[in-house]
Amino acid sequence: MTWKIRDLFSREAVPVAPVVEAPGVPQAGAAEWLQRGNDHVSRQEWRSARQAYEEAVRLDPGHATAHAFLGNVLRQLREHDAAMAAYDRAIAAKPDFAEVHFNRGALLHQARQARAALDSYDRALSVVPAFAEALCARGDVLAELGSREEALASYDAAIAANERYVRSSLNRGVLLGSMGRNAEALASLDAAIRLQPGNAGAHAERGLALMALGKPAEALAAFDAAIRIRPDFARVFSNRAQAETLLGLIAPARASHDHAVSLDPQDAQLRFNRGAFLGSHKEPQAAAEDYRAAIALQPDYADAWCNLALIQQEAGDTDQALASYSRALAINPGLATAFNNRGNLYRHRHQFTEAARDYQAALALAPDFADAHFNQSQLALLQGDFAAGWREYEWRRLIREALTAPPRQFPQPEWSGRESLQGRQILLHAEQGLGDTIQFCRYAQRVSGLGARVVLQVPQSLGQLLGSLDGVSQLVHSGSPVPATDYHCSLMSLPRALGTTLETIPCDVPYLSANPQRVARWHEALGPRLRPRIGLAWSGNPLHSNDQNRSVALQRLLTHLPDGFDYICLQKEIRDADLQVLRSPARIRAVQSELHDFTDTAALMEVLDLVITVDTSLAHLGGALGRQTWVLLPYLPDWRWLVGRSDSPWYPTLTLYRQPSAGDWEGAMNAMNRDLLQRFGRHEAG
Repeated sequence: MTWKIRDLFSREAVPVAPVVEAPGVPQAGAAEWLQRGNDHVSRQEWRSARQAYEEAVRLDPGHATAHAFLGNVLRQLREHDAAMAAYDRAIAAKPDFAEVHFNRGALLHQARQARAALDSYDRALSVVPAFAEALCARGDVLAELGSREEALASYDAAIAANERYVRSSLNRGVLLGSMGRNAEALASLDAAIRLQPGNAGAHAERGLALMALGKPAEALAAFDAAIRIRPDFARVFSNRAQAETLLGLIAPARASHDHAVSLDPQDAQLRFNRGAFLGSHKEPQAAAEDYRAAIALQPDYADAWCNLALIQQEAGDTDQALASYSRALAINPGLATAFNNRGNLYRHRHQFTEAARDYQAALALAPDFADAHFNQSQLALLQGDFAAGWREYEWRRLIREALTAPPRQFPQPEWSGRESLQGRQILLHAEQGLGDTIQFCRYAQRVSGLGARVVLQVPQSLGQLLGSLDGVSQLVHSGSPVPATDYHCSLMSLPRALGTTLETIPCDVPYLSANPQRVARWHEALGPRLRPRIGLAWSGNPLHSNDQNRSVALQRLLTHLPDGFDYICLQKEIRDADLQVLRSPARIRAVQSELHDFTDTAALMEVLDLVITVDTSLAHLGGALGRQTWVLLPYLPDWRWLVGRSDSPWYPTLTLYRQPSAGDWEGAMNAMNRDLLQRFGRHEAG
């Protein structure tokens, strides 16, 4: 899930245009009261000004300027209905009073009557076509109505009419940024700043454009410029925090978020943004507090409900999360993120029909929503619908969390499966984790069988192990130069290119083999086999997004393993909490110092009777070697393990032990313990 942090800068209200006194000779008494009103306005004495202008119009009911001035003062006093009536009387007295048409439009715009405001601006422009303020305000309304190209044209006309009217360049830049035309936006904002260097808003918007252009360091400087001009600009501190986060300045970002909230604790958006930051930096409870605060300030804050639901979901409170997602969607039925996230929740609860419905709803709202496409692929593959699954799986390339590295660019075309490979050379390259590479390298032999010369590029840690793979003409390490080839293809895209179905998975094992000399060394190192030897792996990469669900503590695993077996550690990397258990009087033999690479681990597996592992690369290694391997799986497993079965069509020698319900390792481990005793019998502890 990408935490949603929205850009923060709101435009100021449309200003009141100065009213030029209408021609004509007012009554002497009215002129005097008009001047008194103007004097009060210069001192911002609004109520006294109102009384003076009301006296002027009493004495001269047809005085257009007096009605117009009275309307302006009534706006200052927030008596909008009375102001509108005053403007209407001014226009009745002088129908071509352009400034009053403009101010009437501004009042309608403020009242969210956009189309009526547009009509008033157009009437002002029919009188004065080069009225820069009206052209700019017209652009604002058109932008709000979604007529963005017309809005740009109106801003351009405003700049042509008066290039020194800063608001036109500023709002033009804002609009261009919203259209993704950020380089143009930056140029327009720079023009605004040249005209008015002390405009904090222009500097703030400039920072947003630079952020969108991938220049967080320059954005940070722009935000700081805005803050120097306006030190209480709370929302710019929030955006400053975003720039600092992208630059890896996590502590300063936290301080900027905190300062933003302290400046304006009643701004729900600032609470939301800090919550998003905290949630993405492993402080879920603090994030939830901010989301709840945002909702208390703004109960219809759909995004806050959505992100709160995500935290509840990750905490295992799925019922409450479901209620929060549904609340978000009740407020905003167009929130594609909420449909996508709720689909994930349903998938985790094995409510696959509901999950599919929500992913489709998300894509109906946002057809290019990569996360929803990718999640739809996970659902389809999990259920064995490989045709739909492989197609949607290609969207992974647009999702940072789905890849271990940015997508690579290649000079040669990508092989789609339709082009002939007879007599051609193709580069097959690893894309994701080590387990993925072990699983999908099997396709090298299939591609070779199509007449291709296969160059396989894999991480160096797998180089020696995969040197035994059939069908590979040349093996190179990731980051090393590769020879010229006719095509390339990621290992993860080969199932789609080759049209793999559940029934046609290439599952001949072993397709990898261990080094005989290293196998012999392990036989010697372990000594005579007195009891069944079982290799154990209980945790994977702690940085994996699903690590909390698929890894277990060593002590927890050991409590479910019977005595009388020789347990051998297959893991090279041991977490601190597990290291203490491993060092205690041994039920498990620690050999991690002798596991230098995967060839050592593969050789060790060859001298074992059984491998027990959670979902890590070692599950794939055991399967690829054709070794008897038991895999402990969470309630919602990775898609490759499918659902509702204890075997794997990818690896015939694997047995799967699934949590019966979310978080229920006890049920899975009890079944495993029972099968251990049934298979090997009981043995005396030695």
